[in-house]
Amino acid sequence: MRITRLVALCLVLAFLPALTAACGSGDDVPDFPEVVTLGEGDLFPSIINGPLAVGENRIVMQLLDADDNLLLDAELHLRFYNLNGDKPRLAGESDARLISSELSFIDENNSFRRTVTGEGGAYVAYATFDQPGAWGAEFTILRAGDETVVPYRFNVLEDSVEPGLGDPAPASVQATTATEPIEEIDSSFPFREAMHTTTVADALKTGKPIVIAFATPAFCTSRTCGPVLDLVVDPLFWRYGSDAVFIHIEPYSLRDLRAANVQNAVPAVLEWRLQSEPWIFVVGRDGRIAGKFEGLVAMDEVESVLQLLLAEGPASATPAATGTP
Repeated sequence: MRITRLVALCLVLAFLPALTAACGSGDDVPDFPEVVTLGEGDLFPSIINGPLAVGENRIVMQLLDADDNLLLDAELHLRFYNLNGDKPRLAGESDARLISSELSFIDENNSFRRTVTGEGGAYVAYATFDQPGAWGAEFTILRAGDETVVPYRFNVLEDSVEPGLGDPAPASVQATTATEPIEEIDSSFPFREAMHTTTVADALKTGKPIVIAFATPAFCTSRTCGPVLDLVVDPLFWRYGSDAVFIHIEPYSLRDLRAANVQNAVPAVLEWRLQSEPWIFVVGRDGRIAGKFEGLVAMDEVESVLQLLLAEGPASATPAATGTP
């Protein structure tokens, strides 16, 4: 996912991070600005996933230079501060992990070829907020032997827009190969037919863990949907397909995209209240969200959640947490 500094400024009012470790509020506190800032000097960190909320969060970040070039050769360390009291309170800190990938899409106008558009990447950190309101992050950026410290101000919501961890998974009845031709519900090439046979509603009745990928390989604006399916979802499907249910959902009506290049969200996207793509959700045997991943993701992030769910064994009772939270 690639966002310029101007776009990031519009987005940043809604989000950023903090980790769970409780810490004191020492005297060495950054001087956080009174308004949202994106960086200083030649380095501009920003958050490119959706609004963050109270609870556990996966934060996806990018780093740009003054010319809006994406930088994938830095080390990031973040310290998170709660700014809702009389003075900033250090709430935790975390290193960020770089996830890099080729950007590509399925070109339906060129023999359905996988077309590479460049190199992409993002920095990922996990964090937990304990209250909504004003927060700050101190970015320490190490690049080419130089260290830059950037104070960053952001807001945290009370609740996430999309289903949160622990929430019931919406019991969507999306189109499948039983109701539509595969070419109308999958822009993959070749098609992922095995991931289009079961609705979310029916999968929730199986008592198996579920991996749901909202992604459009041909029409993804960030060009990350195809790579996420190729490098994350497919390998997990071949490894765990007999023990978990794998579902791929195109976020937009393919008929409308092909006819008029209009992004009309399918009903499942509205039910899950998604505002971007791609998304991967991992649902437990009890029908509740156990993992959620927006944008670029590493396979081991998703696999670690899935392995925990599989290790729990079959549910002892009929899943009760189905439906919309």
